[in-house]
Amino acid sequence: MEPSLPEISVVVAAPEGEWEPAVRSLLRQSLPPAAITVVTPADPPPDPRPSFMRCASETAAEVCVEAARAARTPYVAFLHGRDEALPDWLRHLARAARDDAGLVQCGTLRLRADALVEGITLTPGLDGAAYAVRRDLLRTRGHRAVRVMVPRLLVRRRTDDTTATASAALAAGTCLVRDTHLVPSAHAPSTDASVRRQAPDLVSVVIPVRDGALTLPAQLRALASQTYTAPWEVLVVDNGSTDSTREVAEKARPDLPGLRIVDAHERPGESYARNRGIADARGDFIAFCDADDVADPGWLAALAAAAPDADLIGGSLDSSVLSPMYADEQPAPMTEQTDFLPFARGANCAAWKDVLTTIGGWDESYRGGGEDMDLSWRAHLCGYRVHYAHDARMHYRLRAELSGLARQKWNYGRSGARLYAAYRHAGFERRDNRTVLMNWSWLLLHTSDLARSPNLRRRWIRYGARLSGFLAGSTERGVRYL
Repeated sequence: MEPSLPEISVVVAAPEGEWEPAVRSLLRQSLPPAAITVVTPADPPPDPRPSFMRCASETAAEVCVEAARAARTPYVAFLHGRDEALPDWLRHLARAARDDAGLVQCGTLRLRADALVEGITLTPGLDGAAYAVRRDLLRTRGHRAVRVMVPRLLVRRRTDDTTATASAALAAGTCLVRDTHLVPSAHAPSTDASVRRQAPDLVSVVIPVRDGALTLPAQLRALASQTYTAPWEVLVVDNGSTDSTREVAEKARPDLPGLRIVDAHERPGESYARNRGIADARGDFIAFCDADDVADPGWLAALAAAAPDADLIGGSLDSSVLSPMYADEQPAPMTEQTDFLPFARGANCAAWKDVLTTIGGWDESYRGGGEDMDLSWRAHLCGYRVHYAHDARMHYRLRAELSGLARQKWNYGRSGARLYAAYRHAGFERRDNRTVLMNWSWLLLHTSDLARSPNLRRRWIRYGARLSGFLAGSTERGVRYL
């Protein structure tokens, strides 16, 4: 039985007149708001559920503070008019506020106009955060109170909101920060009970590919040999191929009647191609694989079997068949990952389509690595279940050419620094100084490996490229991730 939670009223800042998205999301909260007040210059609809306070665009900030002070609940939370709060937003704020916190914040998913993710905001600062304040502190000065950051992404926020909207929504928080001595406090959000889903009605398999004519046939033959018997389709998403990739896909139609070719030539990038696949998919459950790997016959059946108990699923990668000479580079399974939260690798994963839509799909600004960690971590922090299906095995191909390997590992290093900059306030920790020193010392001490043997040279290049990527990413992001 959950202890009693403080009541929270919500003020919706809508100086541009658009408030319906925020109110709709508030009416779906697992912990209903005690009251909703919309601050807007627009005329209220007949018989509105929320109450309205009229304002001019330039006075919206003052009216938002006035609405908060007039509330009858211990806490008041704030949203932009076009925000969409996830169903447990208020419940998480109330749990964090239970010990008389003065300010409670949570992270936001920043979405582009097309509803795809642009990034996340998860920092101790007010800018970009969604938050709640203890109402009595808005009428006093000089008090001491606790400031709590809930390390969750609980609000979907459009990045094209006007300055007037942001300023109005931030007004009460700005007053509180100015007039109250706030002491940071850690908060571990509780895990809500999982809801079991039904089996998928239709599974869509999305394969992003660019110039994959040499390897795609083996993957398509493997998919044609799947043991999964329920309805499914295959989408080959052509990301601007200049070889015979499309012809290869067309030849596979007799063995894969549900195969479709999706054009995604407008800009390069696996994440862009995957998002195009999501948009075109007819299935309610979407699996992702690469064109240069080979699915085990039971791959899709294992992912679909795990689907009712999970929201996003990662499968296993086995390099022993396609790259047997590089056994020491076998990717670690999710159960052995040590970076922050477990993540599903892009070469072998699946998710419900509504989950992918809610979290904004794949972040297209990640190039060359890190996008799968970002997708999984966003899902985790939105409260979704990220599980591992060991039996969903994909035969994985490792880079053979040293130039391609170096480029891949360098990109992974750059992405690591970017991920640290984005997720450090949620608990992603960088390596300690001792580990950093040991890593760089090893690289210097083993420089002679470059001239000793192909295997030792490959190992040195893998480590060196990744550490160099850490340096480059740290410089780009203004963080220390070495």
